[in-house]
Amino acid sequence: MLRFWPEPEVTLSGVRVSRNVDGVQETLIEVPEFSAGFSLLSALRGTPDFNGFRLERPRIRIERKPDGRLDWSNEGLLSEAVRVALSQAPASSTASEALNADIGSVAIVDGEITLVDQTSGTAVVASDLDASVDWRTLSAPLSGEATFNLNGRPVELSLQTPTPLLLIGGAESEIELAGTVPGFSGTLKGLASLGDGVSSGAVDLRVADMALATASLGLRVAGTERWQTASLKAQLTNADQELRFEDLVLTINDIQGDGILTLSRQAQSKPLLSGTLALDHLELSDLLQGLSIEVGDRANVRLPSVTRWVDIDMRLSAATAAFSGFPIADLGASLVGRGDSLKLVIGDTRFLGGTLSARLTGAGEGFHKGAEFAVAMDRVDLGALMSGLAINGPTLKGTGSVRLAASLVGTGWQRNIEAMSGTLEITADSGEIVGFDASGLRQLSTDRAYFQLSAAGRKSFEYETLDTAVRFSDGTAEVTKGQITGERETLTLTGIVPYSRQALALSGKLAPNSGESATPPLRFFIGGAWSDPVISPIPPVPTPGQ
Repeated sequence: MLRFWPEPEVTLSGVRVSRNVDGVQETLIEVPEFSAGFSLLSALRGTPDFNGFRLERPRIRIERKPDGRLDWSNEGLLSEAVRVALSQAPASSTASEALNADIGSVAIVDGEITLVDQTSGTAVVASDLDASVDWRTLSAPLSGEATFNLNGRPVELSLQTPTPLLLIGGAESEIELAGTVPGFSGTLKGLASLGDGVSSGAVDLRVADMALATASLGLRVAGTERWQTASLKAQLTNADQELRFEDLVLTINDIQGDGILTLSRQAQSKPLLSGTLALDHLELSDLLQGLSIEVGDRANVRLPSVTRWVDIDMRLSAATAAFSGFPIADLGASLVGRGDSLKLVIGDTRFLGGTLSARLTGAGEGFHKGAEFAVAMDRVDLGALMSGLAINGPTLKGTGSVRLAASLVGTGWQRNIEAMSGTLEITADSGEIVGFDASGLRQLSTDRAYFQLSAAGRKSFEYETLDTAVRFSDGTAEVTKGQITGERETLTLTGIVPYSRQALALSGKLAPNSGESATPPLRFFIGGAWSDPVISPIPPVPTPGQ
């Protein structure tokens, strides 16, 4: 159809562009309705100059070759212009004609583009495509905007490049790329090619709504459940199989960090993510959850860990940190994950008035192949530690040291507590056992066969030294050492603690420190729930002649 009012325009129906591949016709473009404007003067001269193209419901197929070039026909002005641009040779008259061919504007309405990667064989389909492209001539800069659906998710893209022919030909070109999906937006300004991706440039990624963004991208990663917003800015360089994120600034919710990261390709293995990050604050439980280590059994369905896609060799630091409600300061840690094994080491970190160091190693997704961990606390506030652990019943106060070493078989650290085994040691120089009234216990023991510990009184047992050790497995701990020495008498404990049932089965002894004391030793059983155990005094063994 040809019309001249209000502007000269030609419209074609059923346009099809194909090529011959080994004797088989392969369709590249199908356009139910194709229209273009033209200059009336040029038409009168017999050489109409077409521009202002409009494609209604086109179906376009593009193949990306292993070298990054877009595999369209080797014939026509576009292919000729691409060859000239790539060769950088002086333009002949034929080449000049190709480079100066008018394009003008291109509009696509309700289209579909299928991009096939010849290397991997994967195909990406952009449907419901509406786009507008401003491209004066083939050798001129290009700018365009598009909206489409990708796997049912709405996407907005804009692209600007001064050298579109180089980009189409798979060579490096300057680009300004911006993209948006619901909840997420990003920009990239730098050098890139269709073959090798980004060579260098500035990247700015922003997540305004994490829940909406993860739904739009179809990607959820463990450890991000509490994220609301996030952003990342960095300078990218890509060389020697490495993608480097330099001058990196990372923000999660209101927490900021900076550093440098490198993503390296590895033969016969996952890519390696390495580098350093310094954060204002770090939630250790989120970090462990991000590695699919379910310390709190937070998720009923385990989300994929970042280690599913990359190996890790990271150095982390944080001015402040937290773990299960405990505050931590000046944290320094290293995280190494290779294959299905993982190792997290925390150096001397300020914790509850003292220092903390820890080591966690394991294998398998969520450590389902087993894990080992060791924690050392020195000169910490035992009262604050017990309060944070929310232990019901008698607790410790004072400044002391804690050593914990344990192994775990199976996932779910709280749910699978009976599968843990190891040792625990607590030592202290001075303090008190809150909720253990020694004088009241002695008084009630004179005329009662049993009583609850709380009935003995509210006083505490002050100690000068505390030295305890237990070994545990199968949900039960055995007290191998339990000596708490006060100013006048010493409390000794032995027995077992079925901790998976929060119960006690101990024998105790209160004995004067001096053999010259007139106060006899008191022996007793401690049983029942540890929140308020039952005391059963053991009558003294009669001496001969009594």
